[in-house]
Amino acid sequence: MAPFRFKLQTVLNLRERQEKESAVGLARARQDADAAQRAREDLEAVREAGRTRLSQAHGSGGPVGHLQNLALVVGSVDARIQEAEAECQKANERVVESMKAYHQAFQQRQSIDQLRTRRLEEWRSVQTKTEQQTMDEIALTRHARGGTASAPGE
Repeated sequence: MAPFRFKLQTVLNLRERQEKESAVGLARARQDADAAQRAREDLEAVREAGRTRLSQAHGSGGPVGHLQNLALVVGSVDARIQEAEAECQKANERVVESMKAYHQAFQQRQSIDQLRTRRLEEWRSVQTKTEQQTMDEIALTRHARGGTASAPGE
């Protein structure tokens, strides 16, 4: 019996590799998005601490120069938060793009894999029929000889 051979096995292997690479890309994009989100949250915490210090300095009647410096720092942190927000949006867009690429790679691999499964089932069916025909021929040969002949190897 000849072993099963799928003509598109090379294509299936390529699709599997592409799917794995896109999965790795998706994981990387998610990590980057999480890191961008954490960085933004850290900046927001710094801004909140700066605002707290600024309000405390206002309440205690601190020097005007100190208040202006704190206001500049808080303003600078606000600008960085906006930059971080833009970076978060870009990172999230990369996640969406990576997810689309992974989904496409998954579907392409799955369609070739389903084709392979169908071909394997067809091959098994043909092999089963061939074996059955061989066994039927042996049985007919034995019957034609009067049932006394033995099969080779017996």
